[in-house]
Amino acid sequence: MREVSYNGVRWIDILKPADRDIKFLETFNFHHLILEEIRTPTYHPILESYKDYLFLILHFPNFYRRTNQIQSVEIDFLITKDALITVRYHDFPDFENIFDDIQKSPELNLDKTTGHLLHHITKQLFSKMFPELDKIKESIDKIEYEIFKNFRDDIIEEIAHIKRQILDFIRALKPQKAVWDSAPEITIGFWGDRIKPYILDLVADYNRTLHFTETHREVADSLHVTSSSLLDNKRNYVIKILTIFTAILLPLSLFASVYGMNVPLPFEDNRYAFWWIMGTMAISTLIALSWLRKNKWI
Repeated sequence: MREVSYNGVRWIDILKPADRDIKFLETFNFHHLILEEIRTPTYHPILESYKDYLFLILHFPNFYRRTNQIQSVEIDFLITKDALITVRYHDFPDFENIFDDIQKSPELNLDKTTGHLLHHITKQLFSKMFPELDKIKESIDKIEYEIFKNFRDDIIEEIAHIKRQILDFIRALKPQKAVWDSAPEITIGFWGDRIKPYILDLVADYNRTLHFTETHREVADSLHVTSSSLLDNKRNYVIKILTIFTAILLPLSLFASVYGMNVPLPFEDNRYAFWWIMGTMAISTLIALSWLRKNKWI
């Protein structure tokens, strides 16, 4: 548990809540069902208003650079008029950096209300998403260029990886829509009209982030369809070439096999037999080529 306070406003951060942490939270008179709920991750966003506090659950994408993967991280907020308590279940470097910054200069963000503190924390977390979304866009642009300039068979795997990252963003953000739709009314009822511009600012950040993410998904889906079509065309071309060779070589193989049999055959004693066979094979090849051209295969 870590705590920073200034001018009557407290921020208490709890990582992996234990029994002693729950005992501490009981001193704030939170409902016992809420205290039971925060013992483990919830996975569903929540915004509930009580007489003296708000209960908020949000999820944010956390980018792990070592594995190049994105994982949704839950943060529970228990908010009174003079204390903001955050409960987490995983390490979250971006979030911890926000706490460290406020701890160094509490007068910059703890001089108003817990609502303003909530705005600062959430605003910073949303702002951290944009660089990652920009990286995804750069990857999409690179893939788009390679599809039309230097198509590779393995490019579909790269698209699948990008789509997974986008899906991780959407999985964290999309379920929060109902929370942010109701946030202005609930928070204004708790803090008053002075908090309205700050909450609307967060709602705008959320909508903008979700919009960018869904736009990236649409582009990635289009690139996946395009690359799949190009790959199918490439495979069909290979099959077409193999079919052409088969159609040409099959009559030749048939003649060669027949006249390779160790049995009496027509014209085998004729001194022109070889040329008759070669001529027949040539005519068969021309017929096959004419048929392929007539059907516009070549």
